[in-house]
Amino acid sequence: MKWLAATGLLLICCLSISGSAFGAALVRVTPDGYLDSDPSFLTSPPEDSRVFLAERGDPSSHQARIRIIDDGVPVSEPFLTIDNVDLAVERGLLSIAFAPDYATSGLLYAFYVAHEADAFGGGTGDIRIVEYHVSAGDPDRADPASARLVFSTPHSAGNHNGGWMAFGPDGDLYFSIGDNANGDNAQTLANYYGKIMRIDPADPPGAAAYTVPSDNPFVGEAGAKPEIYALGLRNPYRASFAPDGRLVVGDVGNGTWEEVDVGDLKGANLGWPACEGFCTGLTPSFFAPVYVYNHDNSVDGQGGGCAIIGGYVVRDKDVADLAGRYLYGDLCDSSLRTLDLDAAGGDPQPAGLTIPGGLGSLRSFSEDSRGCVYVLTNDAVFRVTAEASDPAACPAPPEPPVEATYDTFIPQRKVVGKRMSVGAKCSIACTASATAKFRITRNRYRRKPVIFNLATPLSNLTAGVRGDLTFRLSLKRVKSIKKSIRNGSRVTAWVKINVTGEDGSTGSGSGSIRLVRPKRH
Repeated sequence: MKWLAATGLLLICCLSISGSAFGAALVRVTPDGYLDSDPSFLTSPPEDSRVFLAERGDPSSHQARIRIIDDGVPVSEPFLTIDNVDLAVERGLLSIAFAPDYATSGLLYAFYVAHEADAFGGGTGDIRIVEYHVSAGDPDRADPASARLVFSTPHSAGNHNGGWMAFGPDGDLYFSIGDNANGDNAQTLANYYGKIMRIDPADPPGAAAYTVPSDNPFVGEAGAKPEIYALGLRNPYRASFAPDGRLVVGDVGNGTWEEVDVGDLKGANLGWPACEGFCTGLTPSFFAPVYVYNHDNSVDGQGGGCAIIGGYVVRDKDVADLAGRYLYGDLCDSSLRTLDLDAAGGDPQPAGLTIPGGLGSLRSFSEDSRGCVYVLTNDAVFRVTAEASDPAACPAPPEPPVEATYDTFIPQRKVVGKRMSVGAKCSIACTASATAKFRITRNRYRRKPVIFNLATPLSNLTAGVRGDLTFRLSLKRVKSIKKSIRNGSRVTAWVKINVTGEDGSTGSGSGSIRLVRPKRH
């Protein structure tokens, strides 16, 4: 990022901003006086209606807090207070992430910059990822004594920390670190600067604090940090995963271009510092961004700016004008912007959302487990909603459709007759049919087995009611089967039932039936 810093404190340029919006709105979530310091990140444990808000930290106490907003209601007591957080320039508590199995493991992770050496060792400026555990008796409190250092690296520059962290669709933890204010760092695999990393943070047996996935792109390469997933970035301050699993990175540029990179970035080289923006003309092997914009609006008419703040693809279908588009912004612009990540050139459009005047400038975007997107300024947190009158709490998602169930009924034995029935039952209206492969084994009168196939007509079945599927055998075939059984043959039918529900889902069942002669009385 490019905070304007003086005497160790952040100074923000005065901006003329308004609160108008078209087709969507920003609803404030945090009331006046609630925050102790700038909000920096927000997220939720999987399938949890609470949202957890990380504050960047207080420079006087070197403490940073994580707070809970429960169904739109801010909880007064912090969930966790983290000590020894440095706040110089762009440092602080920069992101948090909850383990995919948080409901059972209770594990969460904090990405912050250390103020000085402590029980974990290290020193001023160290970038850390620390694991915590929720308290055993209170789901709204984490246990500070449970802190375990997962990852740490020195970082001498107060800026270019990166600071994003999230679990990916594969269950691994991804995080970003900037180039430590030295562009050459981004092109060497010998350090973590200017990179995206990928690890499994769970505590493995032995002395190691985390596990490196064996399929990371540079595992086994001489001199390379095996944690590296992508390189050639300047300051990937914010990133996210699109609904289809693609990684989307907003990489903060130098003095000219800002860019959005999206796709399979495994092993990708984004080109910094050889160039910023579109680099493939210089080196074809560099990964091309989906969209770039110039700091000077007169160059490309894209609004200008100074530092991109990457966002999220809006999943909330209630926000119809933005759903499916990537919502992002710029540190020096109060108006938010959108892209279509699948369109050539990104199809840049204004979001129709502007940060209200007097409530700070843009710091971050975030998303909760329900798919609602939030906008964080240095003074407040807003949720992106369909209407300005929407409540501050993210609406509960619609109940997932009940999964259709199908049962099939295939008896093990059946008396030979002109009709042979099997059954099917569906939880929803469905159609069903059955096929059977009959086999008459050889006997002393027959040298080769006889095989023939039959099928039932397609039947419409009522939801919840068992229906019969009937094979029809000719009288001649019935007499032949009975005679074969008398002569010592075994007659079996391998049956398969296929079912298609009214919702398009399918099911099947199969089994073998042995045909026998009627009992004699």
